[in-house]
Amino acid sequence: MVIVPLCLLALWFTSSRGQAVAFHAALATVLALTTNLLISLLWYHNRPFADHLGLQLIAHVTDSSFPSDHVTLMAGIGFAIGRDKTYRLLAGVILTLSALTGWARVYVGVHYPFDILGAYLVSGAVVWGYFQWLSARFTPLLNGLISLERAVLHRGR
Repeated sequence: MVIVPLCLLALWFTSSRGQAVAFHAALATVLALTTNLLISLLWYHNRPFADHLGLQLIAHVTDSSFPSDHVTLMAGIGFAIGRDKTYRLLAGVILTLSALTGWARVYVGVHYPFDILGAYLVSGAVVWGYFQWLSARFTPLLNGLISLERAVLHRGR
């Protein structure tokens, strides 16, 4: 899972376009994870091992399982990056990794398949909403961060 957020960091250092994609993907994904938190606070859903279903193959706290934070993080980044045609291949790789992660989380007994599906729905809806209504409002912040980064690293002179 660490690889996917590192992709955002790598994108930041590729180009101005990469910086914009990474910035908006990070913000949209933070909003998706915040939405997950709100959902889990409003609707508690046991994990499979808490319901004594199957085997628990890894240790995990007994918090709400719906929706999966791991898959929301990865799918949010993948969906957001995929909005830019330049990075569609990377987005496809990230979304494939998110599907494998989701399958693994079900296999080890910490999620139901519905938790994974819910994560895709939440991340897809939040990323779509972010780009529909919010992304333009964060452009001044993005420009400020780019200027700060260039000043600190002496790039673009």
